[in-house]
Amino acid sequence: MANVWKPNRGYSILKPYVNFCCKSIFSRVRVSGLENVPADGYVMYAPNHCATLMDPLLLLTTRRGPIAFGARYDIFRNPRVAKMLNWMRILPLARERDGLKSVSTNFETFDDIVDCLGHGVPFCMFSEGRHRPERGMLPVKKGIFRVCKLALDRLGGPVYIVPVGLDYQYFFRQGGSVDLRIGKPIDIGDYMTRGETAGEAAAYRELCEVLQQRILALIGKVPERKGRMLLPRLLAALVLLPLTLATCILSLPIWLPARLILRNFKDKAWTHTVFFAMHLLLPVFMPFHWLYNLLANFTRDAVEDLTRKR
Repeated sequence: MANVWKPNRGYSILKPYVNFCCKSIFSRVRVSGLENVPADGYVMYAPNHCATLMDPLLLLTTRRGPIAFGARYDIFRNPRVAKMLNWMRILPLARERDGLKSVSTNFETFDDIVDCLGHGVPFCMFSEGRHRPERGMLPVKKGIFRVCKLALDRLGGPVYIVPVGLDYQYFFRQGGSVDLRIGKPIDIGDYMTRGETAGEAAAYRELCEVLQQRILALIGKVPERKGRMLLPRLLAALVLLPLTLATCILSLPIWLPARLILRNFKDKAWTHTVFFAMHLLLPVFMPFHWLYNLLANFTRDAVEDLTRKR
């Protein structure tokens, strides 16, 4: 048993700093719907998955206490890495592509998740099974509902799935804003009761559809730029150009290594995560990089709007 629910002093000390670094790479992080998280029962968070490690890090900022997570099985193959991930309250979840032998280990992980919920620590599963750096969702997998059904049977209940929508302004560009919206909880017990007559498989199919629609209703709300006040914005960008260049130079120790690292990544969904890591390692340059992102994106948006108008 991984016992990711156990109190961890080092984790508790580091969490506020990690939360601060996580928020520092965005121009704004806005959280809404916290009142939808149930105060009773056992909570399973289900966000959309589009920005690799950044998604769970943002969810962590919404709660003072810990949240445990599921992650790809293959990254746990190294025992030292597995130990570190367990310390971070992360458990392995195998997918069909990992092979039948690997998938069979999920039963042990499911026990760990139920144990975690039973000790009052919420768990987060990305129900799509993998990330995709764009708005919208891949089909929801039924694994999250199997875990919740197991928790319902063993813990008594109630067991809730809380849909979460993560909306990034930019997926492949530094900075920008991000909205994290928490939706109305889904009481698993209600669907399992109906499944006693329609069948468990039918209950899972209904839950897949319900969860996907609930999450989709929470994303895709980033307003499109209208290109208004274009001339004043371009003049402001020109006036602010010396400050933009100055912050660019002062934040070079962050953005240059990050860009060099990202050159070796085929999956550019890691963009926010790599910049987060640089903020974590080099906090002294963090304010300059935050301001540089703000100014550079302001200038780039104005130029893009000008190009679009032509």
